[in-house]
Amino acid sequence: MSLMPTARKPNLALIVSILVLASSTSIMSTDMYAPSLPDLVGVFDTTPAMMKLTISLNMLAFGIAQFFYGPLSDRFGRKPILLASISAVIVLCFACTQVSTVERLIAVRILLGLAAAAEAVLALAIIKDLYTEKEQIKVLASLNTAIAVAPAIAPILGGYLHVHYGWEMNFYVLTGMGIFSLLVTVLYLPESHAPEPDALQVNRIIGGYSRLFANREFMVHAAMCGLSLGLIFVFVTGGPFVLIELLGVPIEHYGWYQAFFVVAFFCGSFFAAGWSEHWDSQRLLSGGGAVVLLGSALLVSIIAMNAMAAVLISACYAIMALGMAGIFAVAPSRALRSVTTQTGSASAMLAGTEQVTGGLAAVAVSVLHDGSEWPMAWITLVLALLLIPLLRESSRLNGLSKN
Repeated sequence: MSLMPTARKPNLALIVSILVLASSTSIMSTDMYAPSLPDLVGVFDTTPAMMKLTISLNMLAFGIAQFFYGPLSDRFGRKPILLASISAVIVLCFACTQVSTVERLIAVRILLGLAAAAEAVLALAIIKDLYTEKEQIKVLASLNTAIAVAPAIAPILGGYLHVHYGWEMNFYVLTGMGIFSLLVTVLYLPESHAPEPDALQVNRIIGGYSRLFANREFMVHAAMCGLSLGLIFVFVTGGPFVLIELLGVPIEHYGWYQAFFVVAFFCGSFFAAGWSEHWDSQRLLSGGGAVVLLGSALLVSIIAMNAMAAVLISACYAIMALGMAGIFAVAPSRALRSVTTQTGSASAMLAGTEQVTGGLAAVAVSVLHDGSEWPMAWITLVLALLLIPLLRESSRLNGLSKN
């Protein structure tokens, strides 16, 4: 139940700004730190595999936690949960600068992933609470555009901060962003949802998620999103070691290669929106999958021919990003169209499934690290190939829905 129907709606631009700031701090807590990974192997006297776990386990924790924030915000309200999350992010970002061993850094990063996950769930819930469907489209377009920029800017900024001020400066900057986000949230974000006393009833939560697990159309398209996100996480986790260690890219320049990937996804999303006027959704979805397969095949071919270059590796992932844009334009709506009740839980389930699948892919890159580029390449190819049966099932289910 929303608190806003009889109250004056808050300024749309203000709400978007608050949510962008909170979400960007969450996203940048990983991407800003990625260029530092190879250098930190020596700082902590550890192995590349252990350093990768500071990224991959953070991502996995981020995904798992999303399943819980929806019911928590239904029970206690959106604003208290968001404030608790931002406060924890501030403390944990600062704690990252104080650790002395890689094991402690991994532990803090896991906690940071658990804390930061709230923003991903609550931003969508707050927008749904406050605005009409027409207004939501405008807000989400602005929010998604701004959030898409964060992964492009973060590693560029992080690389330069690392070189000139040390790796800890990344987390000091994030701590400052978190403090500013906390202040504006306290002062300007209204509560948008009346607490529901029965929202945390175990039977209600389990029953809702069980129905979603049994929903074939929902799970097929959620898994498709998860595999696509996994491709992104594989690059974020393995890319710094391949590009910086193996191919000699300077730390401060690494971010530009990741930005290439992000810009490709942004452009793909723009073109997907245009193509949706002329192609049916199944064609757009299948076309996106085909482009992802092309990019993954080119990546493996380049590595097999020993023709590796940083720009070629990034170009292959950029091709995949173009295809992912088509998948993300269609698959989430396909998943949610199969749900008629408990859309909040469905949104959390969709986001959580994406993040957990992506996190597991990142963990695989970490565990299989052997000092070469092959673990990243093979995991990328496997994820892309797993899209094939899902695309076939999606086409079948879409045909049934039309009959």
